[in-house]
Amino acid sequence: MKSVNVAAFKAQLSKYLRAVKRGEEITVTDRNLPVARVVPLQPPTPFKLPLRKAPRPPSELGRLRFPPVRGRPTDTLAFLLEERGER
Repeated sequence: MKSVNVAAFKAQLSKYLRAVKRGEEITVTDRNLPVARVVPLQPPTPFKLPLRKAPRPPSELGRLRFPPVRGRPTDTLAFLLEERGER
């Protein structure tokens, strides 16, 4: 691991960044006290979505049977208009 003073690091930043790209680690010092460490980034881990079942093809959707309506059929529009009229 290389050690470099802040002033030298600032003056030759491109040179040190190229070294980091090659895999080197650099410790930046201020009056011989370590203040930072520059290390290469790790490649990001790919995000994987969990597998799901494929949706049914449209031909199967037409064969679905809905449960029978119990009681009298509901007029949704009339219900909404009645509810909104109360306000």
